[in-house]
Amino acid sequence: MNLFGSKKAQEAPESPAVRLEDLPVRLIYPNPSQPRREFDEGGIAELAASIKELGLIQPLVVRAADGYFELVAGERRLRAVKLLGYRTVRCIVDRGLDESDSALMAIVENLQREDLHFFDEAECYAELIGRLRITQEELAARVGKSQSFISNKLRLLKTAPHVRSLVRRTGLSERHVRALVRLEDEAAQEQAAMKMSRGALSVKASEKLVDGMLRERSKAPRAEAKPRIIRIFKDYKLFLNTVNSACGQLRESGLSVLVRQEERENGVEIVIIVTQPEAGPRR
Repeated sequence: MNLFGSKKAQEAPESPAVRLEDLPVRLIYPNPSQPRREFDEGGIAELAASIKELGLIQPLVVRAADGYFELVAGERRLRAVKLLGYRTVRCIVDRGLDESDSALMAIVENLQREDLHFFDEAECYAELIGRLRITQEELAARVGKSQSFISNKLRLLKTAPHVRSLVRRTGLSERHVRALVRLEDEAAQEQAAMKMSRGALSVKASEKLVDGMLRERSKAPRAEAKPRIIRIFKDYKLFLNTVNSACGQLRESGLSVLVRQEERENGVEIVIIVTQPEAGPRR
């Protein structure tokens, strides 16, 4: 799967811009766009033992940054050599990669791993949509999936961050989370997740639990609805172009902008997250 038309950093060096070098481990920094949030320490230890016995078979891929090297692919290998106390490590250095290419390659590499957590996978898709400024349909075509597959993955991100942490700790499955996202209230999501994990509920039992919670909520008296201001856009595409243009201007000003778009029966839901960029590593 190649989303940006180049395999130069994944194949053998072919130009002066791509070289195989032994680099100081201390000068290699993790990719800030690394979508994987958790690493199995036992698996890292096993990989370290394999590297110690057989050597590093596959070099890391890095790009030259300002006085250091940013990891593009191979975070598990980097962690393993650090565990072994290696001072240098063999790397493919691609001096032609920019920050955007580096981020995309880190995302794609993780998507191709079978043990990637479903939350991390969903965040990968959301990140790609935001960075490439494409629709779910376009992303689905690029990664060889259906639009409904991408939509279902992105829907998992409707869970609150602390609920995702709970899901990871307790080992609830993706199908459990699909039941959870039917609850829009964060407190209700957390309550349901706790009941699912403590009771070791099956997916079917979890769905019944959520059904019951939704019925109870529907019986509760509702607060008086506040008046809403509804703006009608005669040209739907013009509206989306305006949103994309505004997000582009924010990115040009140095901000990180993530756009998630989800088609609905009666329209489209667009979520825009704007954050300050993280400071670079100290040198």
